[in-house]
Amino acid sequence: MNLYLIKCLNLSLIKKNGHLMKSKILFYLIFTLSINSVFAQKLVEDFVLSNPEQKVASKFSKITVIDSRIDTTNVGIIQKGAFNKKALLKPTESIKKQIEKVFDNLILDKTGNGELLLNIRDFKFAEVTEAFSETGYCYLRADLFSKKDSVYMKIDFIDKVFEVNAMDVTKKNIKNGSQKLIDFITSSLVSDVQGEYYSFDNILKISSLEKRKIPAYNTANFENGVYMTFDNFKNQKPSIKDIKIIKNKKNQITKILWIRANNSEFEINNNDLFALVDEGKVYVNNNDKFIPVEFKDDDFYFIGRAKVTAKTGTVVLASAFFGILGGLLASDSSADFIMKIDHLNGAAIQVKLIEK
Repeated sequence: MNLYLIKCLNLSLIKKNGHLMKSKILFYLIFTLSINSVFAQKLVEDFVLSNPEQKVASKFSKITVIDSRIDTTNVGIIQKGAFNKKALLKPTESIKKQIEKVFDNLILDKTGNGELLLNIRDFKFAEVTEAFSETGYCYLRADLFSKKDSVYMKIDFIDKVFEVNAMDVTKKNIKNGSQKLIDFITSSLVSDVQGEYYSFDNILKISSLEKRKIPAYNTANFENGVYMTFDNFKNQKPSIKDIKIIKNKKNQITKILWIRANNSEFEINNNDLFALVDEGKVYVNNNDKFIPVEFKDDDFYFIGRAKVTAKTGTVVLASAFFGILGGLLASDSSADFIMKIDHLNGAAIQVKLIEK
């Protein structure tokens, strides 16, 4: 079934089936809320990937790693000590070199003649503390390729949030995130999957290539109507086309009416919608308000509001999830951000805090 927009987080930019997308939205939000406190305290913790627990047979003897994360300086935030002070996870040895070492420790021998290429697009950790426990999150987005002569065949892709719980979750979270990365690599060591071929240069611009396959990113004429999900929008297939838009004196959308076959009008609940297009103009649903969107530089941008109400005893984390520093948001506070839509899952990415 379609999920209603997650109002409790006031991040109204995604609808997709299942628990996974709820976890993604939660992770995006908690990871965008307090990095300033980290830098103020100047706490930094070295990040080291956990080693594999056992060796496996492999037809690959070499791995090439591309670290294409926007922010390669850190892998997120942990909490240290009795007072849960925030510390930035900043690897002394690069993630690229660590993964290469993990791969050498993973395979039984180097008799295989195959070569893998791993493209790390995001790898971040975050933690939330509640009254009697902590929850850790690891977000992993990556591509895996098998080298064939001078080109690379895509054999796997991952885009997931992993969650663990414990009284002190840091070690468990890092170990779990490391293992998920290892599992992703391991699953393809004897793989015969046939996939699409890429040049090395094309892998470096894979996001742009992915967008070329999405109708919404390749048109100047958006289909009028309302879109209940991001999938509807990206494929430019309106859920309902026959609509009437009601606006107030400030030219803000206040009501959307569905004009049915018998010419009767039925008011559509804003909660049910991801976006709408009126006279070719795109609007996204942010906190039950339809905000105009600008398509530029191959992305959809808008000015949206993010708000978090922390539970009693909850420590709200903060930082810019995609590497651009944002402002500190305390409990029960809100702020306006320049945001863009993630082209793969429709999530709202907070790009820059709008200073008051």
